[in-house]
Amino acid sequence: MNQYSNKEKNISPPDYDLMWTTIEKEAHKRRVNLNSSQKPAGYRAKAIPISIIFTFFLLVAIPVFASMTIDWDRIGGRGVASAINNGIGQQYDLQSASSGVTMNLSGVVTDGEKMKMLISLDTSIDLSKYTGFATEKNILKDESDSNAKVYGYLGYDPESQKLIGVYETPDTLKDGTKEFTFEAQNLIFYRDRDVSLKSNQHTGEPMLTGVSQFPAIHIESVRHADNQTVIRYKVEVASSDLESVNPHLRVHTGAQVVDAIPTILPNEEKGLLIEQVFDISEADWANANLHFNYVEAAKRLTGTWKFDFVANGKKASEAIYTKKLYTNPEFQAKTGVTLDQLVITPLNLQILIDEEGSYTEGIVQYKSIQMIIDDKTITGVQTTKGGRSENNQQLFDFESPEWYQNWSDVPMKLILKDAIVQKRDTTKNWIHLNEPKKQKQYTKLTVDGLEIQFSYYRDGENLIVESYSKTPSSRGINQTMLRINGKEVVPEMNPQGMTPAKIHIDTYKDIPFDGHIELNPGIYKYSDPDKNVEIQL
Repeated sequence: MNQYSNKEKNISPPDYDLMWTTIEKEAHKRRVNLNSSQKPAGYRAKAIPISIIFTFFLLVAIPVFASMTIDWDRIGGRGVASAINNGIGQQYDLQSASSGVTMNLSGVVTDGEKMKMLISLDTSIDLSKYTGFATEKNILKDESDSNAKVYGYLGYDPESQKLIGVYETPDTLKDGTKEFTFEAQNLIFYRDRDVSLKSNQHTGEPMLTGVSQFPAIHIESVRHADNQTVIRYKVEVASSDLESVNPHLRVHTGAQVVDAIPTILPNEEKGLLIEQVFDISEADWANANLHFNYVEAAKRLTGTWKFDFVANGKKASEAIYTKKLYTNPEFQAKTGVTLDQLVITPLNLQILIDEEGSYTEGIVQYKSIQMIIDDKTITGVQTTKGGRSENNQQLFDFESPEWYQNWSDVPMKLILKDAIVQKRDTTKNWIHLNEPKKQKQYTKLTVDGLEIQFSYYRDGENLIVESYSKTPSSRGINQTMLRINGKEVVPEMNPQGMTPAKIHIDTYKDIPFDGHIELNPGIYKYSDPDKNVEIQL
């Protein structure tokens, strides 16, 4: 429901869960793209987050451990290997066997924030038949017998024919020493499943899947615009275990199979609310066949793997290098960011920043964040330290390519490219709307070189506003605003998926149609190559 109030209260608060999911996805995409050209043909590894149910596969592709026979570079942890090779952390050769599988603990490194463990598993099972792997339960106990959450990723390494992974937990050591017990329970092997849905998606009836974990799908809405089809649907969920994960749809049109990234949206009801944006026309959708895809547990080994080890945080804390950074006026003007401090730990290279931009001036985000260290180029992401909070420290985060004994002598350059500017300016950019009718009416507005087209119409007592721009630099409209008789109003909350639709649709409820109605583009985004910048650190 809409309420008349002051401007700031009318601005919809950010969905931090959705933002965090987007950050994780962006980190996955960028790091995989960076390393994809280095992977040999035929290599295949998928990772299932042990701690996350019903979400996307997240493989953070980070290189690792040079001195061992296992190529840890395939699944992550160059910082772990580099630290161990330089005497920061502990190298182990510990084994634990259960149910015909031997788990190996190869090394542990801490950095004051995280403790990371290098794990590998040996088995006679043909691992190439499966697409994902997970240990079902992971427990880390310290000397006081308190438990800590452990997050981990497993992937198949075809060269060694092992499962290899990096498990992590918050670092409680700081600069001390503790005895730990790590215990992993039950190994799950996953396969992709594809189910052709017999029910017709156009009837409005539930579509039965025949899958016990996800028995039915309910199509909530279908929108067509500019050769895109946006589908929102509810998936019934029978239980919250790890037996089946990652439900989503594929569209079959003739011989073509069309995929789209699934986004799990906030939902107060039972089940999963999912959005997918398919690049198919309305005509193709009318004749399409839907397939339900998910990942199921094809095999389960019941077992327990247990290790006792000692971790020392003193060396890691002594190895942390910090440097105060200077921000020149050009960099600050282009980015809206002030560089604060460079922090290099055994596991990460971080540039702490203070964001000073505003929606009125434009908040700048960069799709390409790179550093040149000595002669090596590494790719990072912009994120927050501490997780899902608007008040936590902003930073550019990188995996260190290698460890230098004297970082003060190492030349470094930060390169920010592919700038996207996000703006909202309610001090201007208002256009008057005629009294809304059932028939669509049209208007347009030019802001920052973008020609934004609007259509608006009545749907019962609601006002629907559609926004889009064909200007090449446009990156979409996020949320429009209305001003009715001088008071600002925002639309109904409408969480967006990871793949934005070309046409944005807002719904305004209980609008006095005979009032003086003005429209503002609200939050809009565009690319700006003039914001690209480099700076020596």
